[in-house]
Amino acid sequence: METTSFADAKAVALKVLHAPELSGKAFLEGGIAPWIVSGNDSGRCHDDVDFSAHAHDMPAVRAWLKEQGLYDAALDSLELDCNSEKTDFGVHAIIDGVMVSFAPFRIEGGKLAQRNAVHASFAGYDALFLATIEGLDEADFVEMRELPDHSIVGMSTIEAVRASKVATEREKDRADIAEIDRIGYDADRYERVAAAFATMEVTCPAHGE
Repeated sequence: METTSFADAKAVALKVLHAPELSGKAFLEGGIAPWIVSGNDSGRCHDDVDFSAHAHDMPAVRAWLKEQGLYDAALDSLELDCNSEKTDFGVHAIIDGVMVSFAPFRIEGGKLAQRNAVHASFAGYDALFLATIEGLDEADFVEMRELPDHSIVGMSTIEAVRASKVATEREKDRADIAEIDRIGYDADRYERVAAAFATMEVTCPAHGE
């Protein structure tokens, strides 16, 4: 359920994006991203704030959460009982009352592998998820982008956000897509990204009882 106001979600997103320790390591994604780029208000509530991070940068993410007093082992995929192999499927944290996720990704040979987890405390069950996408270059997936306040922060490309929104076909995504279209995007990049996203497969390697 989406209960977080846009103002609260934006404040938390910017708190993470402006953290020097996470510069170039955490990339904002999801429905709030185009509104952060444009500086406009989405006019709706959000359920959480999502970031992707290079798999090799996840120790830095956890270190920052611990330094800020925000780390909760109960929201760390490494601590889930169903994660017997202790593979990193990311970490969640509650920041200023807002649920935030950090999902690790790798892109090798043009193939994206991104991991995420859900926890019983907020989803009602524990599970690990792996999304794979063929034919995706990192430069088409994440980038450093200038915001209206002139800060340079890590973002999913606007084309990747649009492709993911079009693929889900949810009612709430229409306004996000319209905002992306208003901002404008690179048609050639979007064509590449949309073709890659069409190959997406999501599996659940493990889940709780």
